[in-house]
Amino acid sequence: MLDEKIIKNILDNVKGETRGVVFKTDAEFIKEKMGEEGLEKLQNMANQLNIPIDYNGEANATKWYPLSLRVLSILLIQDVFEWDNEKIIEMGEAAPKYSFIVRTLLRYFISFEKTFSEASKYWKEHYSVGELVVPDPSVVNDNYLVFPLKDFEVHPILCEYYKGYFLSICRMIVKAENMVMKETKCMFKGDEYHEFKVTW
Repeated sequence: MLDEKIIKNILDNVKGETRGVVFKTDAEFIKEKMGEEGLEKLQNMANQLNIPIDYNGEANATKWYPLSLRVLSILLIQDVFEWDNEKIIEMGEAAPKYSFIVRTLLRYFISFEKTFSEASKYWKEHYSVGELVVPDPSVVNDNYLVFPLKDFEVHPILCEYYKGYFLSICRMIVKAENMVMKETKCMFKGDEYHEFKVTW
């Protein structure tokens, strides 16, 4: 349950920035799942807890915002709607279809190599911290892809979110059935970096 102490700890300790588009994708998902009433409920709770996020379209999609607010947004959503981690994975899975950054990336899809190379660049357009390592596209023929994410020890809730996010990206690029996502390495479990592996 979010309280003033937890909020302050996140605001004080999570470093880095993210683009405002993440709050727009959160709002779109909430509207789709919970309706306008759900979005209003979320905004009211953000206001009560003095979390400076505006879900009503005021956030500038390309402006930089504190990464701490990205963490708080997901935790707030989880609290308000009493969602488990599976729902946060679903939220991450839905995010690419709302993101103009991802739509732009996939619009210029030419090959696996080119797309994954661009994905690493787009990470830096989206986040001021962390490095998304380009997956080895040759392993597509072995029915798996690995997404290493380095220097991104932010909050465990994002591990759940990115399970869904990277799974969704794979589904857009690789036409395969029965895809399964696992986080095979995690900085919060003592590993040097995060690693997300999709198999099919």
